[in-house]
Amino acid sequence: MRKLILLSVFFATLCYASYDFYRLPRSVKPQHYNLRILTHLEDTSRLFFTGDVEIQIHVLQATSNITLHVGSRLNIAENGTWLQSVGRKCNKDIKITRVERNSKYDFYILHLDTQLYPTQRYLLRLQFWSRLGRTMSGYYASSYRDECNSSQIKFMSVTQFEPTDARAAFPCFDEPSFKATFNISLGHSAQYNALSNMPLIERIPICERRNWVWSIFRQTEIMSTYLVAYSVNDFEGLASYSAPYERSVKFTTWARASVIEQCKYAAEIGPRILDYYEQLFDIRYPLPKMDQLAVPDFSAGAMENWGLITYREASLLYAEEASSLTDKQHVTNIIAHELAHQWFGNLVTMEWWNDLWLNEGFATYVATLGMDRMCSKWHAYEEESLDNILAILNTDSFCSTRPIHLPVSRGGQIAELFDAITYRKGAVIIRMMHIFIGDKAFHSGLNRYLEKHSYINAKQEDLWLALTEASHQINSIPQDLDVQTVMDRWTLQPGIPLISVQRHYVRKTATVTQQRYLMYDGRIPLKKDQQPLEVDPCWFIPISYTTDSQSNFISAEPRAWLRCNEEHETLPLELQELPGDDEWLILNLQLSTPYRVNYDTKNWELIIKGLQCSVFKRIHVMNRAQLIDDSLTLAWSGHLSYTLALELLGYLKHEHEYMPWRAALDQLTAIDRIMRQTSEFEEFQHFLHHLLDPIYNHLEGMLEDRDDRHHVAHKTLITRWACRLCQADCVKRALKYYHRWFILSVPDEFNPVPRNLRSVIYCTAVRHGDADDWNFLWQRYRNSTVASEKRLILLSLSCTHDVGQIERYLRLIFNDKSIIRKQDASQIFAAIVRNDVGTHIAKDFLMHKFELLQKFYEPNRRELASLLVQIAHHVNCAEDYQELRIFIDAHKELLECSVRSLRRALEQAQLNLRWRQQRLSEFTNNLAMRYYD
Repeated sequence: MRKLILLSVFFATLCYASYDFYRLPRSVKPQHYNLRILTHLEDTSRLFFTGDVEIQIHVLQATSNITLHVGSRLNIAENGTWLQSVGRKCNKDIKITRVERNSKYDFYILHLDTQLYPTQRYLLRLQFWSRLGRTMSGYYASSYRDECNSSQIKFMSVTQFEPTDARAAFPCFDEPSFKATFNISLGHSAQYNALSNMPLIERIPICERRNWVWSIFRQTEIMSTYLVAYSVNDFEGLASYSAPYERSVKFTTWARASVIEQCKYAAEIGPRILDYYEQLFDIRYPLPKMDQLAVPDFSAGAMENWGLITYREASLLYAEEASSLTDKQHVTNIIAHELAHQWFGNLVTMEWWNDLWLNEGFATYVATLGMDRMCSKWHAYEEESLDNILAILNTDSFCSTRPIHLPVSRGGQIAELFDAITYRKGAVIIRMMHIFIGDKAFHSGLNRYLEKHSYINAKQEDLWLALTEASHQINSIPQDLDVQTVMDRWTLQPGIPLISVQRHYVRKTATVTQQRYLMYDGRIPLKKDQQPLEVDPCWFIPISYTTDSQSNFISAEPRAWLRCNEEHETLPLELQELPGDDEWLILNLQLSTPYRVNYDTKNWELIIKGLQCSVFKRIHVMNRAQLIDDSLTLAWSGHLSYTLALELLGYLKHEHEYMPWRAALDQLTAIDRIMRQTSEFEEFQHFLHHLLDPIYNHLEGMLEDRDDRHHVAHKTLITRWACRLCQADCVKRALKYYHRWFILSVPDEFNPVPRNLRSVIYCTAVRHGDADDWNFLWQRYRNSTVASEKRLILLSLSCTHDVGQIERYLRLIFNDKSIIRKQDASQIFAAIVRNDVGTHIAKDFLMHKFELLQKFYEPNRRELASLLVQIAHHVNCAEDYQELRIFIDAHKELLECSVRSLRRALEQAQLNLRWRQQRLSEFTNNLAMRYYD
């Protein structure tokens, strides 16, 4: 036995000598952390923290070294590190012979003079310190102005650890599967509050520090490091007293004292959503409290830390008198998303980041269920689902897309996973699965999955198994199919299918086939380091359909399956007993599955006829949106003629619903960007006016909707387009509203501009106004205390057509000393790029000030790449494309963390260029034939 142990030690040591891998070794794991942090906020010129951590270690394999994570900016005290073996009566010191830091992987390696064995318990203690940075990651400082003295800047501290920044705050085993419990104690000046994942037990004076205390918190449940959270602040808390949580969960919302009144909505809706999720999953929320914290400087929208959710202020605060209904829905969505994570991500955590979509996809989808339950008249389930599907049908049509489940081969790739594929496509395929296995199997399977994997980690295969068992138990899917067979096709390969339907009208049948859909009808040449596309990917696709005479769009469950054989080759599907040549056939009811559909010409003509008749609403509103989106996209890529696509689009003069208009204008945006740079733009404008005038009048244009007769998002969408196209009534009324506000003596106390139209009115006034109009709105930004209003103003200021003002604004947003928060810079830049005048100014600024931008965003270089993607959407001539490609090539080493984003940028520019060269003439010829009165 001893020889076996020695042999295993030998091989473990031998393996470690050549260890060069981004994952931690599996020889040891943590069981418990005792973490103490002293946070120094009293000297604003010297913000820092010190701390010590004791980690109880369990040895899984004999080893002579311990490897954990320590961030590059976290300093470890040389004489403050020790390791002991824990005995029954006393502990024994173990000598640390050498310490090694591996900056490539943030490894901190302790080399020991003896072996550690699985039968023994060990205790590791480290002391550390670091600056409280302003990077909005790790443990950092956030600033705000004092409510009584606006010239005084105050600071609070807060954590943001996901995905890999817990190591920047304390030494730890910073991977999702290294779960442990935590005892957290925060030392701070007595004037501050302290918050953490668990309830506060007591505050104890620190003897050696006058007016300082230790805030000691209850031990956490077993959890991953990225979910640990703590904050030191002087905020106020608003307790919730909603009926469900008068029982055991203490629900409190925290914010700066000056905005605490804006927390009322979040404090009211949060407990209701949490209660709904407990019913939905049939599992109680396991912690005794839930805190929501509004943070002035926050990089993400929110973060689901267990028991202490942190939010950007605009994602949590809602002011009844100033925020729009859209703002209210946004706050509800974010809260619902983060609370869903308390089960998907916190209670059950993905084993590694390649299954991040299990966290984010589920939270995104379940949030739509939560929103729908809170207010059914918002139609959140349908509209959020459509929003996600349209986004994915676009994003996933690029060669440069990726699978949902992506093996991570280096640490830097983890951050790239936080994208639309993870969140939106994850949500879309979960909705698809919910529909094809049915409601009962879905809820039963989720409960099995959550119960079985509570407090541990899981892979997507674990979820598939639970859902298959539940589905087969009630026969909701064929016995020869299992969930994994279907879903692996959607998670392990990139892209989306194009379903081709060829009807045989005499035989009353249709042949259904599949292939991968690419926006580019042909292959864009690959670069050396790119992976070739899979030639013939195959999906298991649930097929739902209905016909003109049936018009049954309610039952979205599959009536057939498009399958693959054992060699992963596609198998055609034959639909039988269809109607004759006088009835349309429509697939994919309520867009239950993310694929595009192209029909034979005759069926397209029948669909167009159905849409142009008086009973077109028999076709479900989501499918009307689908038909518009598919036809325009297929025409863009050359799979369908613009003759058919524009004829179908013509039915919109009768359409009053939001979703079809949303789909249409999303598609026309890409065309609009190109047409504005051509001589045919005037003709395109005439077409857009012809299209928009009826719906603009139906929605009563810019008149304030005092009795909520019209859909707010719809009215905002249409008026935004109308005013941008300089429709006379729209511009006139927008300027009149703005002028009423402008001439007030107390504009910060009363704003007569209708809340739900402010985004349109502010932008239109700035676009058509002068420097006084811009400066007036800028002053309102400086004085406002409403986060959503401040964000709206910043975006509206980008609408100016004054070249000098745009240049000054760009310098302002990327100035570290500006009052504009760093978290808002990228959104403002994107808004300037969307401005017709601002596009080239923003591009030149980026290319000539790239070093300044690099310093501004350091260390988050992914934001730099996102700016280039925004520029690429507007590139559609050969000269601009070459300039962009050369610029990216010259900075590829700096931007290597965002390779996929840069490929997407170049591909987008190529697609624009190709459309202008190959599709523009057909498009404009069809406009000339159809839309001149």
